[in-house]
Amino acid sequence: MRIEHIGRATLYLGDCTDHLPALQAAAGVLTDPPFGISYRSGFATDALWSEEGIKGDNSPAMRDYVLARLHGKPMLVFGSWKAPRPHGTRAVLIWDKGPALGMGALDIPWKPSTEEIYVIGKGFVGSRDEGAVLMCPPVQSMAKNGRSHPNEKPVALLQRLLRKLPDGLIADPFMGSGSTGVACVTAGRPFIGCELDERYFDIACRRIEDAQRQGRLVA
Repeated sequence: MRIEHIGRATLYLGDCTDHLPALQAAAGVLTDPPFGISYRSGFATDALWSEEGIKGDNSPAMRDYVLARLHGKPMLVFGSWKAPRPHGTRAVLIWDKGPALGMGALDIPWKPSTEEIYVIGKGFVGSRDEGAVLMCPPVQSMAKNGRSHPNEKPVALLQRLLRKLPDGLIADPFMGSGSTGVACVTAGRPFIGCELDERYFDIACRRIEDAQRQGRLVA
């Protein structure tokens, strides 16, 4: 088992189900799990991000198993309308990426430029200063332009969501390349994350280390 401690961030390489006791200590959850839609890109090139498939994306079972064991915490969970919503969803936010990205069915004259964010549990904080549609540009689609993960979420959006979660430790059971961890570090929040794929775990470590270093320079 590999564990990395970077400032107030603790990162686990491996299956998040093996680290549930540590995740259960969190005050809130902000995560982008496999959606359960068996997504595969039909337009793979070396320049664009694409994979043979996303681990655990054949169904929402893993997502639902983990969320059930984090029951009672305020959770913000990314997802897709193509899969059933998690049990206990109280509201649905829409991330509007704008018209820049989204292939989808090419015979439909609109790009699928939104994702859902499920609001689960109680204990959210902050004022009611935003509607349910959150506009934020996506991360560049090409790896050569700096994208770290095929499903990478913009840190700016995660920072907005983070402000609605209570003070204390924030958990991301499906950490990917560490964007939630970067958002936490820049906000001075403690973070715990898990990632199954060592490639992305290493990227997450580097990104969070960089955010930690920049924070020290600013301070």
